[in-house]
Amino acid sequence: MTAPPTGPGPAAADTTAPGPAAPETGWHVDVPLIGPVGWPPTGNLAFLAAIGGLAALEVVAWPVAAALAIGHVLAQAHDHPALRGIGEGLEDA
Repeated sequence: MTAPPTGPGPAAADTTAPGPAAPETGWHVDVPLIGPVGWPPTGNLAFLAAIGGLAALEVVAWPVAAALAIGHVLAQAHDHPALRGIGEGLEDA
């Protein structure tokens, strides 16, 4: 395995550029007013599948499973532009 380049090169990403960043890996679709939406990483997908399975087997009530899933997704997307806009709007109110 080779180490990644340490110095800035011609393909170095500009991390100071404003605007939403696309997901680092996998596919994504640009949804208007929301931004890039893509397939969740494997760990997140496994967690959501497990919560869905527990709700389907009625081990956990579906409102609890929905709250866990929504909270997990929001915690993973804490820097999403749409969530940032909602937070700024709530701060102004």
